[in-house]
Amino acid sequence: MRASNDDGLSRRGLLIVAYLLAAVLVPSVRAEDAGCEVRLGSEQIDYGLLSRATLAVGAAGHLVLPTRTVGLHVRCPVPRDMTLLFDGTRADAGAYRFADRGRFALRLRDAVLDGVPVDLGQVDPVTGMPARSARALPWTPGQGIAPLVHGEVAKGLELSAQIDVEAFVEEDALRVSDATRWTTTGTIEVVATGVSRELTLQADARPGRCGVEVIHDVSFGTVQSSDLDSHGASTVVPAVRHGRLRVRCDGAMPVAFRIMRDERAGTAVSPVGLSVSYPEAQLFGLGKTPSGEDIGAYVLRWGASAMSDDGRTTITRSLDGGRTWVAAGDTVTAEHAGVERIAYASPDDAARGPAATTALDVTLDATIFIAPKQQLSLAEPVAADGLATFEIIY
Repeated sequence: MRASNDDGLSRRGLLIVAYLLAAVLVPSVRAEDAGCEVRLGSEQIDYGLLSRATLAVGAAGHLVLPTRTVGLHVRCPVPRDMTLLFDGTRADAGAYRFADRGRFALRLRDAVLDGVPVDLGQVDPVTGMPARSARALPWTPGQGIAPLVHGEVAKGLELSAQIDVEAFVEEDALRVSDATRWTTTGTIEVVATGVSRELTLQADARPGRCGVEVIHDVSFGTVQSSDLDSHGASTVVPAVRHGRLRVRCDGAMPVAFRIMRDERAGTAVSPVGLSVSYPEAQLFGLGKTPSGEDIGAYVLRWGASAMSDDGRTTITRSLDGGRTWVAAGDTVTAEHAGVERIAYASPDDAARGPAATTALDVTLDATIFIAPKQQLSLAEPVAADGLATFEIIY
């Protein structure tokens, strides 16, 4: 009986000890994980009001949103595996969904582990080994990225890095009937601890339409053959009336212009015998004489200022499809290469791109350069008829 009682006491004692060990050990692991924290320089990227006039068109025809960079910092009380995973709605192998009509891609770069710059490695989900390493890596769906030391996944107390966010939307997505806010949230997680932080992308699309009216064309009147230069040079003919465009929108929105093409392409003749020269992209054709000779060329200039519903604005231009803008300060000679965009804004904001407006009146000026007289058959009247097609982007 005594031995039996001793055995029972012994078993109870073991159970109590085992329970106490579990009570002590389990909370210690959780405290270690809970002690890790993930911080972001910004937990929300807000692109604001999207407009075709202020967004560049990418190679695939999508509208490219400005690249944003977010600082990432992970800190743990004891050295931990710092492998990171971004959990977001997958769009394809290289990008995540941004609402219904957009996508975004991530890149992790410039990692510093415990104060020392390190490479980053894409971690194989099966072997846990780095499959690819670099100072900057795309952060694709389902792909863990870890800091590396001597080619191996490294543990540490603190990790900092930069996250580049590149987003784009389909052009048609901005043609909405109601005000629409796009919001997408993903989670940055330290895989070994489960500690995470959310990153949200947000943008607004507003309904609206703009129309453009040509109030009057640029006019040059009548030029007599006797007025043409007779010494082998081109003849300069300034406009007798400026052109004028009027834009009206049913809501305030940024507006820009792009000349799509020269409808008399192939007929432009560079001016000769004059102290001026222009690149091919700035010379528009004037058509041909009845005998098939090229009449000459003209240059078109956007006005240095325009009247909007908020008063006088100044010209601004973009040479990279809307990615960046610069205040022009003076008239701008138009190009028909299709990349240049012209817009108007307040003088203080011209370097930021077009201002939102509901009404805009724009003037255009032009100069004709008629080909040397001896190159033309002038037995009958000749109509110099330049024509360009431009697009209003909003």
